[in-house]
Amino acid sequence: MGVKVRERPKGSGVWWIFIDHQGMRRSKKIGKDRRVALEAAKRIEARLVLGDLAFLADEGTEREPKVPTLREYVYGWKDDEGRFSMGWLEKYARISVKRSTRRNYEVILKKHLLPAMGNERLDRITTRAVADLMVQKIREGLNSKTVKNIKNCLSSVLAYAHHPDELIDRNPVLGVKIPKPEGESPAREPDPFSREERRLLEQVYRKHFPEYYPLIVTAFRTGLRMGELAGLQWGDIDFHQRVARIQRNVVHGRVTTPKSRSGKRDVRLSRQVVTELERLRKKRKEEALRTGRRSVPEWVFCNESGNPMDPDNFRKRVWKRAMEKSGLRRRTPHDMRHTYATLRLSKGDPLAEVAKEMGHSSAQITFNTYYKWLPCESRSDIDELDDVVNDHTQPSATYPQPETKKDLAV
Repeated sequence: MGVKVRERPKGSGVWWIFIDHQGMRRSKKIGKDRRVALEAAKRIEARLVLGDLAFLADEGTEREPKVPTLREYVYGWKDDEGRFSMGWLEKYARISVKRSTRRNYEVILKKHLLPAMGNERLDRITTRAVADLMVQKIREGLNSKTVKNIKNCLSSVLAYAHHPDELIDRNPVLGVKIPKPEGESPAREPDPFSREERRLLEQVYRKHFPEYYPLIVTAFRTGLRMGELAGLQWGDIDFHQRVARIQRNVVHGRVTTPKSRSGKRDVRLSRQVVTELERLRKKRKEEALRTGRRSVPEWVFCNESGNPMDPDNFRKRVWKRAMEKSGLRRRTPHDMRHTYATLRLSKGDPLAEVAKEMGHSSAQITFNTYYKWLPCESRSDIDELDDVVNDHTQPSATYPQPETKKDLAV
């Protein structure tokens, strides 16, 4: 039995009573007085308890306000009275979802979700339908991680439809699990540079791309993401304490916040990084005096216009050429971050400390990614299992036994 009082549409000031009892569903428009609606709901509940069901068939009901389809809810729709309701993308995603994530969601919606269930009313999207769609995407050959992103996108949309919009009673995506095929190729594993490879690549930059040498030295010795490096300003660096405060990220040419809450952090700088950055700042000041500028650009790693460097542009125009000149196997700039993590962990630095300075939300993420590079803390002789003097597979006779109920009673 269920009797609920809701405002439909949300924010309209119009209150409805919704009844769901023994498979019969009814709705009744009460008006703009919430107190009257609550009192009416109590009377209905009392009648249902007494078994009086006649009013469900006889009492006049009005049509429930329109529940939009998934496509309408995403982009906006008109209710039965012609009033326009702003869609999820404009109402919620624009202010609550990071721009890069929102762009990914828009692609997922257009390519996967709306073609499959865009015309379904929100209240008719079931957990079974969502699970079937996820299985279908796996069978189409999509990686389980990609399908998980599709699921997360749909869940984000329907979460707002549930609350605060109250268009559905629950989020049907909750509880849906993504199957992972047995033969699925694993995600790309970290491919860090060795110390010698790092030295070789840095020599290539010093000789052929000297303007990017400070960037490479900093990337290898801080583990910062390329977007975080691009977002560094001189005011973020404390040369005396040798610390950089990470509080910005550059994604697709736009300055935004770090990837996650834990992304805002302080990262220690090695002596070599401090030396290179001090040289870079001095060079910028000399260039400003020579060209008549009043001040140096505020961005540490900037382009000729003084704006933040574009990580995508760097990968395409500089990184690829440098890797070819080095003769090393193909890597990505992100592997400099992996190099930082593996070098620190392999020399025994605390896992929690490395996780914090890398901006991971938990040490578990760091462990799952880099466990292969953790130092082996135990070198016990496994051959001792072949000839054991003392048998420790049985409980010790001298070890105190747990108290029985009889002992406790005494």
